[in-house]
Amino acid sequence: MTQHSTGPFQQTNRWALLAALAAATFAPLLTTSAAEAHMQGMFKTKQEAEKRAAELKCKGAFAMGSLWMPCANMQDLHKAMDKE
Repeated sequence: MTQHSTGPFQQTNRWALLAALAAATFAPLLTTSAAEAHMQGMFKTKQEAEKRAAELKCKGAFAMGSLWMPCANMQDLHKAMDKE
């Protein structure tokens, strides 16, 4: 019988695979409404964010880094997303 040795590279790959599988399994469980609001509410232009604000029945848009989000602020956005 031939014995195969597992070097440090093979062990590292095994741990990386286990970590990736665990992340893929548990990531959906860790999603919060705040995170969902961010993912669904970021736009490249202020006009796009204002259009979404009208759909959410809030007003305005605010900058988040180089992107835009609907409603006047984060608190208003979360309230609007909860009503949707």
